Amino acid sequence: MNAGSVRFMGGRAALALLTCASLVFLVVPAMAQTPDEACAADSLYLISPEQLDLKLEETGKPGLTVSWPNLDKTQATCFSLDGTAGLGFDVVVAGGFGDRVDRVFRFATPDSGDIGGRNARNITVTWQNQGPSTNGNIGGVFNLSNNGGLWSHSTVGSTWSQVNTGLPMTWQRTNVVALDRGTGEFMVAAFTGGLALDSTSKGLYRFNGVAWEILAADIFDETVGITAVAISPTNNDHFAVGTTTDGVFMTNDGGDTFTQWTSELDPLTPQASYPVSALNWESNRLFVFVTNWGLFVSEDSGNSFARSTILVPDNLDKPENERIFDRPGINAFAVDPSNTDRIVAALNFHGVYETTDGGATWHDLYGDLVVSDPLEEGTWSRTALAVAIDPNSPATIVVGLEQRGLYRTTDSGATWIEVGAAVQPDAGKLTAYSIMHRPGSAGEMLVMEDGWKLLQSTDSGATWFDYPEQPTLNTGTILVARRDNSGDFMLASNGGGIYIAGTTLALTETYSTTTSASLRDLDLGLNITFDDGLVQPNDDFELVAQTFQGWALWRGASHTPGEMTLLGLFDRVNPEDCFEGFCGDNSLEIVPLCYAAKRAACFDISNPDTIRFFDEEVNNGFSYYYAVSSFDYGNTALTTAQNNTNEMLFSPRWQGDDLSPYNGTGNRTIIDVNAPAAVAAEDEEIYAYPNPVRLGAGVPRDEGNLVVFTNLPEGSRVRVFTTAGDDVINLGPDNQTGGQMYWRSVNREGEEISAGIYLYKVEMPAREDHWGRIVVIR
Repeated sequence: MNAGSVRFMGGRAALALLTCASLVFLVVPAMAQTPDEACAADSLYLISPEQLDLKLEETGKPGLTVSWPNLDKTQATCFSLDGTAGLGFDVVVAGGFGDRVDRVFRFATPDSGDIGGRNARNITVTWQNQGPSTNGNIGGVFNLSNNGGLWSHSTVGSTWSQVNTGLPMTWQRTNVVALDRGTGEFMVAAFTGGLALDSTSKGLYRFNGVAWEILAADIFDETVGITAVAISPTNNDHFAVGTTTDGVFMTNDGGDTFTQWTSELDPLTPQASYPVSALNWESNRLFVFVTNWGLFVSEDSGNSFARSTILVPDNLDKPENERIFDRPGINAFAVDPSNTDRIVAALNFHGVYETTDGGATWHDLYGDLVVSDPLEEGTWSRTALAVAIDPNSPATIVVGLEQRGLYRTTDSGATWIEVGAAVQPDAGKLTAYSIMHRPGSAGEMLVMEDGWKLLQSTDSGATWFDYPEQPTLNTGTILVARRDNSGDFMLASNGGGIYIAGTTLALTETYSTTTSASLRDLDLGLNITFDDGLVQPNDDFELVAQTFQGWALWRGASHTPGEMTLLGLFDRVNPEDCFEGFCGDNSLEIVPLCYAAKRAACFDISNPDTIRFFDEEVNNGFSYYYAVSSFDYGNTALTTAQNNTNEMLFSPRWQGDDLSPYNGTGNRTIIDVNAPAAVAAEDEEIYAYPNPVRLGAGVPRDEGNLVVFTNLPEGSRVRVFTTAGDDVINLGPDNQTGGQMYWRSVNREGEEISAGIYLYKVEMPAREDHWGRIVVIR
């Protein structure tokens, strides 16, 4: 047959289609998935769908729809590990392979360490498909160390413990970019998952004492960067979230809903974006600083805001009367616990500024820290990244200056002294700090210098030394004290991993930019688990994953069920056809200069759970067998369609199918296409098909013999005569099936009639007799 033909026969030249209910036929369940040893040998066991649903369409384009459930990936695909025998750890893969092409993935790492261990270095594993990129690339990265995330330090035993339960272990890095603590165990944090601290946003999470849970994923998705969070000190349900461009979000119900503040902060001076760089919440007062726009203060826990005017000179090298004042950049705030109207702010270029009236007015604390040098321009600039006030001596302030180290004043900013130089590295390396007073310990302060160490002072910042229990990683920018004066605190790290040995990872969730953009939404369907063990440099292994190539649909005549014709072929990798659209409706468009028609356009794969095929070449009054098999060419992961020379293999269409090398019951199903009896109306056309009757034309597999009388009312009788009036055969109502009656062109003795012209008469109970003529050509 011509697999690319798309046609339907109608009118007097064909029979009308049956319009009836669906027929569903069940068969024995499919075989189990391919054994590991077979998959390792590049052999995929092909299985067939368990059932077919055959339905003649009652509306729209006439034809028959064959539908079947998509194959279970865990049965229809296989995967096998190669090269793991010499590894110092066990690897387990599970699931069902979800890609449409065979793949060989290589996993490798240049690192070493214990899986799930608190290693000083990460164990970064990269994986990617091998072979040609014709069908796109798939690859990713994950981290098998457990050295990062959030760390809690307890004064009891001076021990560190991780607080990462509930966080995904699939991130390349677990970077905490924002953190605040409420009362009790409540915390809110924001994360990124890339190599850089500000790359690959992973959203907002809250912790209620048991596990982290993601919040408002529809708001804080991968496109929204989070810069800061601040929790009300009196109500854990109230907190603020600052973002890189979208302003500040407020919640009063613990994060279930949020209200966004952008231009509403100051409707008179809107701007294109609203990057929040600092938040601070003390009592009912909330400070929000939006870069290049200004400082805003709320006195009612974020229900309303007013602008707080803080201005700085543009250049201290200029004479005072020539200086232009503008809004500064603010990196952090610190509130005096003994006087909450006194707040200090760490500024870009201008050191520290102070307010003593809750933000109504601000003044500088330049002292001898930010001073112009008439001999060298620009030396006055001091960027403060973090600041803290000693609650026992509020005139004492410690500030961390970018690329300069720690400085301290004991007279509210009149004089400043560098401190901690003996335990700090080259000051040029200091680009991020977190400073906190340790509640419950008079005079104790802690500083985390990102990329260096955790430092401690017990004399209000006058002298500093290395903290006795250093964290596993020296990368972190946030320290937050517990609010119960216990002295316990949290360290938010970045650049580490949180993998626990034995945890299963979905490979889909570890995709990196190596994965082609068109494939990043693909559910690969495979999960991988690494047990305890030692990873050595350059350890590698491969994962071979195979799937079937596509679908084959077969059709045969009712009297020859073992002789079926391939009606359509859908290659999931390269669905060839000379039509675009779906042949089951009127959307078909011809592809010019196409010579590879395989009737793929008659397959509908829009529903991932159910596949459909539309066959418009069915005729009323006939019975058809249908079968659907999967097909494959063996493992084609390392080749292309153009270079593939493998033999096509099919799953069984029925038990003992010689076409298939596999065992299985198949799904061969028969349907009788019989229209119901016609109503007794004069406008219903009664006719015989085929006419003329001749060899090579007519009913498939019964050409030249079978004649069908159609559109017969119930209780009809058909009599056939020669032109001389001789009675050839009398077919009574007991020979009628629905609206059809079948005659094998024989006389009443069963002998084949000779060539010639014959008359037929249809006698009907409620209509006048109908006469017609049949021509027989031998």
